[in-house]
Amino acid sequence: MASLSACLVAALVPASTAPRSRTAPTQGVPRASPGRGSSVVTHASKLSLIATGANIPHPDKIAKGGEDAWFVRIGPNGGGEIYVADGVGGFNEQGVDPGLYARVLTFEAAKAKETSSRNPLSRDGPKKLIQAAQEATKLPGASTMVVVECVGTKIVGANLGDSGIRVVRGGAIVFASKAQEHYFNCPFQLGYEPLSADTDVAEDADEFEFTVKPGDLVVAGSDGLFDNVFDDEIAFVVTAAVASVAGAGALSAARCAAEQLALVARKHAEDPLFESPYAVEAAAEKVGGAAKQNGPMGFLSGLAGAAVGAVTGKKLGGKMDDITVVVGAVVATESATGDIASAEKISAALQKAADVVRKRAAGEEAKTMRSVNLRKEMDAALKNKVAEKEEKEKKQKEAPPEFSGAVLATMDAATVRKLLDERKLPTSGKLEKLRERLGQVKRGN
Repeated sequence: MASLSACLVAALVPASTAPRSRTAPTQGVPRASPGRGSSVVTHASKLSLIATGANIPHPDKIAKGGEDAWFVRIGPNGGGEIYVADGVGGFNEQGVDPGLYARVLTFEAAKAKETSSRNPLSRDGPKKLIQAAQEATKLPGASTMVVVECVGTKIVGANLGDSGIRVVRGGAIVFASKAQEHYFNCPFQLGYEPLSADTDVAEDADEFEFTVKPGDLVVAGSDGLFDNVFDDEIAFVVTAAVASVAGAGALSAARCAAEQLALVARKHAEDPLFESPYAVEAAAEKVGGAAKQNGPMGFLSGLAGAAVGAVTGKKLGGKMDDITVVVGAVVATESATGDIASAEKISAALQKAADVVRKRAAGEEAKTMRSVNLRKEMDAALKNKVAEKEEKEKKQKEAPPEFSGAVLATMDAATVRKLLDERKLPTSGKLEKLRERLGQVKRGN
């Protein structure tokens, strides 16, 4: 996770006056990628994403760096990729670190892209990268994920869950990805299928494509951003941040925008009186948003929000969470060699850190595979046992009776009772019933 550094920006619009549109109208409608996706760029991409990110962990998760993960990469030919994953915190109750799952997931998606790029015939789009990552991340846990790539003059991507992207142009949102939820506060999420048969899969991801221009800002983030900052404020903050470092280069602009937006999101998350996107949606679902506050001040914040809500009739409060923001500045590749070289260094540093995490995850992965294999063995043994039982029952059903009706008719009560007793069957009752009981005995039992 990246750490925050000081970044001065122009004065921001007060939160109370910020527009309340969470998802602004877009100039491009998300649609299925035509398959171009992550095809190999043998020549320089016309446009590039100069990207970097910022992360502020939940106050209770600072020691482990939170449970979000992000990764960016760009090569000398430009283009560029952004990966964001948000580990599902509920797994903490099972002694599982969802942050590790999210970090390995981004590592594997980027690895799949690198492998695909070596094949000139590859047409693997972002959804395929998510699929490869899900299959290769053999760990307990779950995560949302968004993958974005710049190809030529477009960004193509796929999103599963409630992470996502926005494209800012001229101070306004011109594109917004779709969030995916099964129901309120329960996003689509990836998991390792052998451990979770009901997990969502990459095929469920929403694919999108949008034509970008130099000067556009691609903002990717976890729900810690989108639950706390409305779209119009996202556009205002990043535009002001970029203006504040005018002339410093695209990488500096992206860094300042990401850091400032993360700080704004945290400020709103801590404010029990802020009418956040999360609180608005919670009210719409008749769920108290403020009551879901977490962290050291969560209880008091929840009480304050509830008190104001009782007076105003509104459900207020931000949502405390890990906050991850990645901003990619769109530039013309041929005129951004310096920024691309600087961005490559960031990519290399992130890759080095990701390699360490991936190696550390190997031990957990080995434990997971032992559990999966043990479960397979137990399932196979149970299946065999059931099959044996069914086969035995089938043979018993098909076997002829040990005594024919004619033979039973010649037996007296003493004989029938003796034979029943030898077969450990009840011997009380009238002779007619005893003969019927003995007649049900199959040969060979």
